[in-house]
Formats: sequence, structure tokens, C-alpha cells
Amino acid sequence: MKLQPALIFGENMVLQRQKPIPVWGRSVRGDLITVSLGEHTVTVKAGDHMQDEREVSGVWEAILPPMEACSEVSLSISSAKTREKVSFEHVAIGEVWLAGGQSNMEFWLEYDGQFEETAALPEDPDFRFFRYPQVNFAGCLEKDPYPDDGFWRSWGSREDRGFFSGPAAYMGLQLRKKLGVPVGIVGCNWGGSSAAGWCELGAIKETPALQSILTWQKEQEEKLDYRTYIEASEQPAPDPTAEIQTGLDKFMMGEGLLEFFQNMPEEMPPVIYSAYMYGPRSINAPGQLYTHMLTKVAPFALRGFIWYQGEEDDTCGRQAIYGELMKTMILSWRKLWKEELPFLQVELAPYGGPAPRVAAKDWPKMRQQQRSVTRQLKDVYDICIMDSGHPYNIHVRKKKPVGDRLALLALKHVYKDTKLLADSPSVLSCGREEDQVWISFADTGEGLVLREVPDEKGTLREVLEVFCDGKSVEARCEISEDTLRIYADEIKDADEITVCFCEMNYCTDPLFGSTGLPVFPFTVKL
Repeated sequence: MKLQPALIFGENMVLQRQKPIPVWGRSVRGDLITVSLGEHTVTVKAGDHMQDEREVSGVWEAILPPMEACSEVSLSISSAKTREKVSFEHVAIGEVWLAGGQSNMEFWLEYDGQFEETAALPEDPDFRFFRYPQVNFAGCLEKDPYPDDGFWRSWGSREDRGFFSGPAAYMGLQLRKKLGVPVGIVGCNWGGSSAAGWCELGAIKETPALQSILTWQKEQEEKLDYRTYIEASEQPAPDPTAEIQTGLDKFMMGEGLLEFFQNMPEEMPPVIYSAYMYGPRSINAPGQLYTHMLTKVAPFALRGFIWYQGEEDDTCGRQAIYGELMKTMILSWRKLWKEELPFLQVELAPYGGPAPRVAAKDWPKMRQQQRSVTRQLKDVYDICIMDSGHPYNIHVRKKKPVGDRLALLALKHVYKDTKLLADSPSVLSCGREEDQVWISFADTGEGLVLREVPDEKGTLREVLEVFCDGKSVEARCEISEDTLRIYADEIKDADEITVCFCEMNYCTDPLFGSTGLPVFPFTVKL
């Protein structure tokens, strides 16, 4: 077939309301392509589409006018030269978000701790999900290593629901409830991926702070037997055996993790699949997933992005540059869509690690870097999930708080429900008086609330560290409305005081606003 719409277009898709709607694909050179959506029809010439300031032979792109939300409309695409026609039924117009990141965004809903409850919810044909196949080099898609992806699913059967991204599913359910229009999620993510793989390569090259990533990649590639590497990469990932699938399911459910990692052999068998080998086809090669996945779903009209990632970049030791890496990635995504789309990200959940080889390195630094981007770029927001971690399961099965809080951010900052209390409390101001330090917070609602948490690191005493002139001191605390007061005899005569709250790889945040949202970790110096 010569007429080929982009993969993202299909039955049951959701198109973004109230924005111009791009539809694109390929055909024979010079073909006239007619695209009809409801009452709107546009005809374009294949080759008129510009890519990297070049006219691309056979590529076409039609821009349809904005439409209001609806649940049922048809999209048809026809070729004048080949006389082929493609029609997609059950198309909806509503709200569309792209869900990016690594395994905690990819995380299938069937693994979620509340899946049984969620699976019992009523069917909703106006909530839909598309996951782009995980492609890491040209030609990979044609090998079809992921036959469960590349088409739109609706919120129907238990099996279909199980394939939804957990965080995106819970966010989408809330948006459906609050907005009352069709909602579509486009999954574009890959477990174990670095933010560098999702950046435009040119943007990394132009950013001085990120040159170490390019150097590291070059060093890895120099170690390769290139022919062996390419031959291995051409082999598609085999379907898992029943035994492997059972093990994978247990891993994602967090079963037996402690025993597994504690007994992990020192020498692991070599990985032959190219995606996880350090080389030019690695998912973490700078720009690789941006080129082979993200550009394939752009410029599909969106309302915004959601993002859950950072674990891999902590493993790679990129804590000091992660903020600059995320800033570069967000700007390259916005450049690709030619629109300053909102970006909602999830700060890393508490995690320690079951064994040294898989332990968190410096997640407090990663969270600080994530938060720094919200101060540098417009329309970038964070959610805090410091109450939703696990000491040794990196794939936290508490995805409902993630999705619900992402939805809150979207409803307030994107859909402009300005009265909504959607942001976790954060430090507003601080000071010292005699033997006390006081810290006031924004976004507490009716004030701060201290929750009892059944965890050895869940009390305020366990997550709050106070240093006077560099020495740790015992302190007592009081909460008064939106203010935390910290008392210690040593404070009175100290030249420098530092207070750290939840600045740990793993702990459980016990301090909340009346809104039910946990306080962001913080460090203040006085």
C-alpha cells in the first residue's frame, strides 16, 4: 500500500479539541492527498511538507481546523494517484496528553496495587490509550518486536485496561470525570531510558553542561565490536517464555525482590538485545528515542506532556547536570511541536534499594534538580509523591496518587481552575528567633497536618535533620497553621543553621497540607 498515514492515526483515536489538527503520512511522489474529518476537507500535495527545512518527497501533512469535543466522527484519507482510501471510524475529539519517561510511566496498570478496584469501574469508550512501539533504530519497527502496541485501545475489557500506563490511566480517569470530554493518552516511553535518549541530539551538542554525556557515549562505542553489535541488534527481542513472563510479573508486582537482588550473581549474563547495550542503537544514546519514537508522534496535537523519569540518570551519576538535561529535553520537545506545551513531571518516589548494586545513589539531589526546572521554565510543574515509595521496589505499585496529582496540576494550571488546591506545600519563608527556627509554607490550604505513618522513617523526628554549625542536634517541633517551628538550645548561639526535611533516598513524608498533598522535601540555611 502506497498511501500510509502515520502509525498514530487509527480507529478509536482521540484528536485534540480547540487546536489545528495535523494529519500526516507518506504516498507516491507528487500525489494529491485529500483528508476529511467530519465536515472539514483539506487537499495537499505529497512533498509540500517541509522537514528540517527540506521538502521531503512523498511526505504529506494536512492541517485541519480546530473542532469542539465530540465522541463520534470519521477521518478519511484518499490518494488521487493510487486511488487508495483509508477510513478511521469511532474518532473522538477531546483532550490529548503525551506520557513520557521510563518504566514507572510505562508501568502497566495491571501491575498496580489498586488494579482489581480499577478494573471493576464501568466501561468508558471515551477514554482511550495509544502506546507507540518501542523503537530504537531505523528498521526496528518493521521487525515488529512489540505486537501489543501501535493501536488505540479504549477503557473497555480488563485486558485492554491492563495495558494502559498506570499513572496516565489514573490521570485520564480524573480528567474524564472533571472535564466531561473524551480523553486520549499517547504513551511514548521506555523502561530504563535516560532523559538524554529523549533529547534532540543537536540540543545536547549545543549545551556546554551536557558534553560529558557525548564523551561517555563515544567511549562506550569505542569498546564495541561493531559488526557483532549490529548483528545482535538485528535480532528482535524474543517473546518471553511462560517462566520468564511469570518472573517478570512477580518483579513488577514487587514479589521476591529482596531475595532476588541479595542473591544476584556477581557476573551477570551478557545482554544481547541492542536496546540495552551501550552503542549507537542503545535507548540511552543521546537523541536515539527522540529520533525514532518522539518525532514519529509529532506533531500530533496535544494539550501537554506528563513525565516520570530520573532513576536511570541517577544510576548514570548525572545528578549534577540532570536539571540542565531536563531543561534541554523540554525545550527540544516544545521546539518539535512548535508550541510551549505544559510539562507536568513526577518527582522521584522514595526508594532505597534491596542491594548495593541496585541502590539509589542520590535521589535527593535528583529531586532538587527536577524542582529547579520549574523555576527556570514557564509552565513546568512538579508533583510530590514522598508518601508513596517503597524501600526496595523501584516500581512503586501506588500509581493512583501519581495520576490523581498530575490531574490536579492539569486542572489548575492548564484548565485554569484557579481555586483548586493542586500544588504540594513548599517553603515560602523562614527565620530564627532565640532558640527556634520557623519555616512557613505556601499551598497548605487550611494549614499543615502531621500524619502518623507506620514506618520506621515516617515520623517528623526521623525525616527532619537540624545542624548547628555543622553539628547534628536534637530538636523538637511544633506546627502552627502554615508554620513549622523547630526548637533546640544550640540554635540560640549558632552562627549557621541548616534544616533538611525528607532529603533522603528513602523515607515516608508525614507532613501534609490540609489538601492531602505532602510537603516537598527542602533544605534551608540560616
